[in-house]
Amino acid sequence: MATSVERAPGVPKAIPLDNISFRAQWAARSIREGQGRVQQEAGVIPTQSADKYHLLPISNTRTTSGPTTNVSGFEVSIIGAGAAGLFTAMIFDHLNEKFPGLNVKYTILEAEEKRFGGRLFTYKFPQKSNQPKIGPHDYYDVGAMRFPEVTTMERTFALFDTLKMERVKDPKQQKPQPGDLIPYFFSGPNQPALYNGVQVVQKDKKPKMSAKTFQVPDLPVRVQDIAASDLIDDQIQNLKYKYENEGAKEFWRALRKTVDPYTVRQYFTTQIPEPLDYKTLEFCETLNFGNRWYDQAASEMVLESLDFNATAPWWCVEGGAAEISNRMMAQIEHQDAVNFGKVVTAISYKKDDQGSMKVDVAIDGKSSLTLYDAVFNSAPLGAMQHMHLEGLNLNWGVKSAIRSLGYGASCKVGIRFKSLWWMTELGITQGGQGKTDLPIRCCVYPSYNVNDPQDGPGVLLVSYTWSQEAERIGALIDKNSPANEDELRKLLFHDLARLHSKTGDDQQYQHLYDLIESSYLDHYAYDWYKNPRTVGAFAYFGPGQFSNWYCDLTQSDGKYVIIGEAASAHHAWVVGALESAVRGVYQFLWKNSGKSEAAAAATSAYNDDKIAAPFGPIPAEYDRSEDIQLPSDANLDTTKTLSSPIGELARMQVLLESIRLKQGGDTINPSKITEEQIKPILDALVGA
Repeated sequence: MATSVERAPGVPKAIPLDNISFRAQWAARSIREGQGRVQQEAGVIPTQSADKYHLLPISNTRTTSGPTTNVSGFEVSIIGAGAAGLFTAMIFDHLNEKFPGLNVKYTILEAEEKRFGGRLFTYKFPQKSNQPKIGPHDYYDVGAMRFPEVTTMERTFALFDTLKMERVKDPKQQKPQPGDLIPYFFSGPNQPALYNGVQVVQKDKKPKMSAKTFQVPDLPVRVQDIAASDLIDDQIQNLKYKYENEGAKEFWRALRKTVDPYTVRQYFTTQIPEPLDYKTLEFCETLNFGNRWYDQAASEMVLESLDFNATAPWWCVEGGAAEISNRMMAQIEHQDAVNFGKVVTAISYKKDDQGSMKVDVAIDGKSSLTLYDAVFNSAPLGAMQHMHLEGLNLNWGVKSAIRSLGYGASCKVGIRFKSLWWMTELGITQGGQGKTDLPIRCCVYPSYNVNDPQDGPGVLLVSYTWSQEAERIGALIDKNSPANEDELRKLLFHDLARLHSKTGDDQQYQHLYDLIESSYLDHYAYDWYKNPRTVGAFAYFGPGQFSNWYCDLTQSDGKYVIIGEAASAHHAWVVGALESAVRGVYQFLWKNSGKSEAAAAATSAYNDDKIAAPFGPIPAEYDRSEDIQLPSDANLDTTKTLSSPIGELARMQVLLESIRLKQGGDTINPSKITEEQIKPILDALVGA
């Protein structure tokens, strides 16, 4: 729950920075930069000294200049039945019950013919003739598969609680039910690593993953005996020391000027006090992630690292992560609102018979019979690019993000074997992962079958790849997997046998190859870039992309709202999808708070932090944090208490985007803003 700092009348309350993750603070700066520029340049806004650290407030709810109305309800469309789309429906169900009269009726349009859940995708192996009976653990998670219980993921775990997903800490003592949370083991005894043809196996402690361990040549002496992860983490800790010793403002200045403009590769080879040479960084990338992973923005890696607690417990879902979306779907009030096989091809603004602006959604090229009060589009940006959106007059930043924002490639391959040979032959009995520079890259030993009979059938996630390695192994994956994948299967057998064989032991290699081949029952491979509904696995921001486009991507007039993990500070995680849905719903509510008493009441509840998790609070990057001051030239009625700090930046986004759309340009023109248009700012200045 957000806790605000009390200030004197005439001075806005604020949210302490301690309550806001590093990623959320970074996102807030992107939003504040654009808003400060508009406030400073608009002649009708009473300040010329606004910037990202000095902003005027905005009123808690929106008033209308026309006749007072109180609409009887709203009709909205939600595009996509993944985590963001389903959660948006759950939020509206919650608010409809809590605020009688809100009456938001939703329609969910899912492009897939049968499946929902988006990237909450679990593949369950089918029963085939003349094969052992399918068991409860004959599956693997093609999409999201593990969940760290850290502060930034609190909303995800609040959702788990709402869905009654029980934590089973010891599945050996208490049998988990499908949908329960069980421990996820990142490492375990006897897990192998194979790089440069040299195999090491984890015993009592993890071996040092250094160049010396794997006999990697041509690296400077000073780095040869340092673990690849430490070479990177030590530099990230130096940035954290800057935050702790020089303050937040200096840290963010350094991140914006000396980190964000560069890829990880560029940053570590040019911007740190003792730059790493190319070969050292190539070695670090190979051991830590995969080829081309270091092409992402250096700021992405830094912020992800700073927000994580290395000692936090990780969980996976008994029965697979699709159980999350199954339970979400089961909780939705109106099951008949979900429509499958509906490929959205166009979205546009259109006036209804009464002259009110609505949103039209075309499916397979044909306009729907319903004009919506709002549309929440959760399609990944690559899939969104396939839609005709000219009728929305999107701002230039959104159009640029849809066209250019990076999405990471990712592939997974799971094999069902006759026995758990990695346990019986190699003693890999407590999960973990084997890593290698061979094409399979990462072999994940499931945490959910560690207590299963070892002589019975089971599934191994034999290959988990990202970036360039995913693109390359993806070339061997057929969209009708496992059909037409003989070459892939032979590659998997070879790499598995080699990864688990001692260095130079060809006899053990042949033994394992024969065992793996004879134990094989079935497999399934998946390439997220081959799915036209996702066009990639997760948002993967390049240098400067997030800081320049996040404000535009999340700025909404409350009628067309982009949601989904890419439109969140915590992208690439389920929590990002959930946060985007809360932000989108709040923008919709504030937009309509002047014409619906229930919408105004719901907006006020969010402003007062009275919407319980997971449906609240508003993501912290949209709050007025304690490092935001009022502009020095602000003319205030100091006897009045100003508006809520919670959601302030989201309210400002709705106001400014509504003004831009009325102007009709690609970007807002501050000089053309009228006094009537900025009434919510003027109202806030007098404590209305």
